[in-house]
Amino acid sequence: MLTSFRLAVLPVALAASPALAEPPRISLIFGADHITAQPEDILSVDRIDQAGRGAALVIRLHTSFNAQMRELTKAHVGQTGQLLICGLVAIEPFLNEPIYEAVFTISDTDPAHIDRLETLLTGPHCDEVPES
Repeated sequence: MLTSFRLAVLPVALAASPALAEPPRISLIFGADHITAQPEDILSVDRIDQAGRGAALVIRLHTSFNAQMRELTKAHVGQTGQLLICGLVAIEPFLNEPIYEAVFTISDTDPAHIDRLETLLTGPHCDEVPES
């Protein structure tokens, strides 16, 4: 079970090309509005192990997505969205305020869940992920 989520920002490549066989690496969706990012848009994925309390991932996307993130999140303050990684729901964040920077954090008390998300984010393809 996810215990906390801080979305400090997620960059976006607005739409995946129809020629792509796999889903976007990251999607943030609020109703009909969304942003997506491909592997090349992810600058870093850093893991933090929290000594017996789970683990977290800090994901940094290219800063060129900051304006798109700001506009998406300003329009959906007070709403719950979905953060998908490789098409799978990773978390359903509630927005308390707009997000201005392309960085976000996912934490979970279950390190195995963080392991799987990290593999999805850093692997060569979405379909090359071990079942959890």
